[in-house]
Amino acid sequence: MKIYQYINLLSEEVKSNIQNDFNLNNIAFKNFSSFDYINFYLIYKYILNEEKDDFFISIPEDEYRPNFFASIFHSLVLIKLFQNYYSFEKVKPLLTQDDLIFVNHGDLNGIFEIYHITQDRYYIRPKFEINSSLKTRIYKKNYTKLNSNLIINKTTQENIKNYQTFLELNFGLDFPFISDFRNRTLVISETKFFKENDSLPVNYTNKKGKNKNELPFFNYLIECCNDFKTAKNYLLDNDYTFDEVVVIGDTKYRDCFTELLQESKWKGKAKNIIIIGTNEPSNEYPFKKWLWSNQEIRLSNNENLKIISKEVVKFEDLYNELKKFSTLIEKYKTERNINLSFVFRYLNFFYKIIVVDSNISKGMYQEYADRLLHYFSSDNFDEELKNNFYKNDVYNPTEINECKENIIQHFKSISNTLQERNPKWETIVRKSRELQKFYLLVEKKSYDIILNQLQKFRINNVVLVSDKRIDNKVLYWEKCFNDEFNSEDKTFIIPYLSNYDTLNRLYELKGKTIILCYENIDEIVFDKLIKNKLANENSRISHKDRNSFIKTRYNLKEEYLKPNPLDSLFDLENNFRHKSNTTNEELELPKDKILYEIVFTDGSIEKFESTKGIFLIENSEQIKTTIGEIYEGAKIRFYQNNNPEVFKKILKIFDSEGLLKSFDSYSQSWKTTLMKLLSKYRSIEDLHSKLFDNSNRINLVTFKNYFDKNSSTRFPRIKVLNAIKNHCISIGLDNELIVTDYDKFIVFSKKDHSIRQQAGRLLGSDLLDYVTSDKTEKSDALTKLNDEIIEKLIGTIVEKVIKQKKIYNEG
Repeated sequence: MKIYQYINLLSEEVKSNIQNDFNLNNIAFKNFSSFDYINFYLIYKYILNEEKDDFFISIPEDEYRPNFFASIFHSLVLIKLFQNYYSFEKVKPLLTQDDLIFVNHGDLNGIFEIYHITQDRYYIRPKFEINSSLKTRIYKKNYTKLNSNLIINKTTQENIKNYQTFLELNFGLDFPFISDFRNRTLVISETKFFKENDSLPVNYTNKKGKNKNELPFFNYLIECCNDFKTAKNYLLDNDYTFDEVVVIGDTKYRDCFTELLQESKWKGKAKNIIIIGTNEPSNEYPFKKWLWSNQEIRLSNNENLKIISKEVVKFEDLYNELKKFSTLIEKYKTERNINLSFVFRYLNFFYKIIVVDSNISKGMYQEYADRLLHYFSSDNFDEELKNNFYKNDVYNPTEINECKENIIQHFKSISNTLQERNPKWETIVRKSRELQKFYLLVEKKSYDIILNQLQKFRINNVVLVSDKRIDNKVLYWEKCFNDEFNSEDKTFIIPYLSNYDTLNRLYELKGKTIILCYENIDEIVFDKLIKNKLANENSRISHKDRNSFIKTRYNLKEEYLKPNPLDSLFDLENNFRHKSNTTNEELELPKDKILYEIVFTDGSIEKFESTKGIFLIENSEQIKTTIGEIYEGAKIRFYQNNNPEVFKKILKIFDSEGLLKSFDSYSQSWKTTLMKLLSKYRSIEDLHSKLFDNSNRINLVTFKNYFDKNSSTRFPRIKVLNAIKNHCISIGLDNELIVTDYDKFIVFSKKDHSIRQQAGRLLGSDLLDYVTSDKTEKSDALTKLNDEIIEKLIGTIVEKVIKQKKIYNEG
């Protein structure tokens, strides 16, 4: 069954089930969509069912609609009034002399006082009118006693009339003016919920416990507050009991669900709990569930079904290279049972890159090749590679090294193939001629580069969207979802899709969305992600608990993907992230950062991490990029750290625990210990051989640098610290700080590196972003510096030409 048909049948079933009890033509239902009617029915059927588990309605994140809070408000009010009507009929209120009642019959309209009662009549007089001597009599009906402590003013009388009108419109003229409610609900929600109608028996208690009483009720149909703490302090006390507690929104129950249960249900203050949110409060708690899917919500709100389309781009040369690589890895897997597919995740870079033949694109490819080669020659990779062989008793170093060299060679071939031509960029150029205008999503670090590339190709109808915020002038990803921007007339092109998070966000864009996919390459991951997305949607629609609410069934149709020779390259579970706490860079690049040694034409030498932000000066234009993507001969502008006092002030910004002095002390301590050890041996080479064996060996040149008085190394690698500690213990130097406080060395070395890395980011990317924005956009870190210091920093930005760029080997 198609989802369109399912929604229509479901909506018809729901309306037919509630129309006998409620007039669906009344004003309360005026703006109801099918989504609202279904939610109404779910709450209605749940509340009227006596024996039940607690209820969870799951609405996918960001799928709340403008009418959602209003519809839930009216649903609860109507359902609870309907429920109280039957309670009222069973136990009618007993009226006595001096009671106040509301009368709306013939010419009588207002609040009256009973001054005499006979067998079939009440004798009444106006209570608050000027001419209160006017007396009359009425036949006994379902008149309800009002709160005698009511403070009457113009607002109060207007609220009473509005309440009576609401009852008449929704339940008819004979519906009683109920003012004492036996069936009541507590709602914890944001304030949008409470502001729907001030005349109804709905009371809002603020965080200080205050509420207003301009309504004629002895108690309230619905008690409301903004958070659980307020409910606990003022509403869940000895005087209040509720049929159900309704909590709307994850933030209202995420951190307090157990306490909510304890204070309401387990203490007998409420019979049941209804949770409306995205994520279930507890997987172990027995909820009855209704799990809305994204597509259901769109269709039931009369919106178009969102379709993410793919533009298939042919690239046979790349396909052939990848097929050779995949065949090699598959050969090891089938012949030796050695799984080396973890290296495939480093191919992601090649599928998404759209920077084309230019000096900077060569720099980008070279930087990526450097990082890969650095990783492939690292201890971490050696260990991971060897372990895969060792698991199957393969210890032959020649075979392992041959495998490693083959992997490196395949990466080089793939890189060369993409440097020759870039079909995805060619597709973007073609689209710019076919479409009047479209939006292109790019990474923040490549924004200036792609912008410059568009200008070179004389393309002016493509709007770049940065995946992260740059400044107020640049459109970035999150801004695309703002109501004033998100419209159906826009077209978005995404060069590469690799994760669930991005796919889910794309469904929130109202405009057309096109993903560029290389045929039979990253087209595979697109198809797998879409299949998984639809499978998740279908699992929600077909959840077994729906059967207890409705008869309409959704028939699932399983979609099967054709097998592809490159399927192993796109293992969603292992090679593609699910959660937003992992960045694309962490996924696509080895974690080890590259340190470059740069020789400039003026003879100066600097060491920079590959991610350091710099300006490239090319054709009189200033392009923001990173040191890793810069080529020899490039003219760059960058911050030069030549003011120690200012740098110390910046470090203090990030030193929230006040540990900088301790870092300095421990940083000096291990070097002092190293000198003590050296005194016991003839040379640095001898000490090096004693400290390290094949399992933890570091480069001798790096080790020698530790003894240089001008060395910038604050803390060495953890394995070096560990080797120094172990050697001290073995020769009896037990009182050295590195022995007695080794755990602190580990913690301090990481924190010191983190603080300096943050400071470096501020002095690199943050400072350059500030300059780029004409000094209007300060990062959070920059706002902690006064303008005088910032100007000093800007004054140290220098312009130099790169003569030589090479990887600095730290060992």
